Amino acid sequence: MNKNESPQWFKEALNLKPTTQSLQVDGVNIKYLAWGEKNKPGILFVHGGMAHAHWWSFIAPYFAKTHRVIAMNLSGMGDSDWRKNYASELWGKEIVEIAKHEKLNKPIIVGHSLGGMCSVIAASQFKNELYGLVIVDTAILPPSEIPDKFDLKIKANKTYQSINEAKSRFRLVPSQGNSLEYIMDYIAEKSLRKTDKGWTWKFDPSYMKIFNTDGFRERQAILSDKLARLKCRVAVFRGEKSMLFSESASKYMRELTNKKTPIIAIPEAHHHIMVDQPLALISALRALVTDWDHSNPAKAD
Repeated sequence: MNKNESPQWFKEALNLKPTTQSLQVDGVNIKYLAWGEKNKPGILFVHGGMAHAHWWSFIAPYFAKTHRVIAMNLSGMGDSDWRKNYASELWGKEIVEIAKHEKLNKPIIVGHSLGGMCSVIAASQFKNELYGLVIVDTAILPPSEIPDKFDLKIKANKTYQSINEAKSRFRLVPSQGNSLEYIMDYIAEKSLRKTDKGWTWKFDPSYMKIFNTDGFRERQAILSDKLARLKCRVAVFRGEKSMLFSESASKYMRELTNKKTPIIAIPEAHHHIMVDQPLALISALRALVTDWDHSNPAKAD
């Protein structure tokens, strides 16, 4: 098999087609994918920044026999509508509204990167109905490690004449060297939309305005407080080689949750775990969900 040829497990996962659904939240349509029967326990997957629901399309089917599985597009990304203004609290509300609209039974939220941040906020908006939260390579930093300057600037989306030209420009942020080419090709194609002038990226570049130096320290403080106050089960997956998730951040997050939260390192994984170690991520999540169904929540040390 060459590096661009997809293996059988990947093909079989994509062959299990989801339904595409939509829900209006605060005036915009939020699109999401759904697998499995509605009466089963629920898992809701939330993507990272500039990404979309299809980052989970080869992960979610592995849970469809036992769960009602949702992969949503946050506003301003994927196939969801764009907003004039964005806020992490509003993205959190979108997650909650999708879960409630689907009437998810024993819901578990799984959020990657930006989606992990928004999922912490969403978890804080639930009362007692959230079964668990899985944070995937979203670091909450100790106050001493918060940088003095934090600005992420994204230029306006460029238009390309062909889809192949556009796909050739697809990059991960942050970059990583061991990404599986067949997954990169798949999510790149799902990241694009056709316009009258050619092909361009689906995400709204203006959403990045909320990620700036002025708001970073305050946002980290809010996330720290919300994580510490959560009543549901929480687990954290981190890429063992992630450049965004330090050992000190792991220790800090365990302390915030009174040492009740496992921090699980995925071997050989970088920040985008589903792109370089998808089967390890599936296995870790399966083991975690099974354990939660057969154990009581851990008590503080």
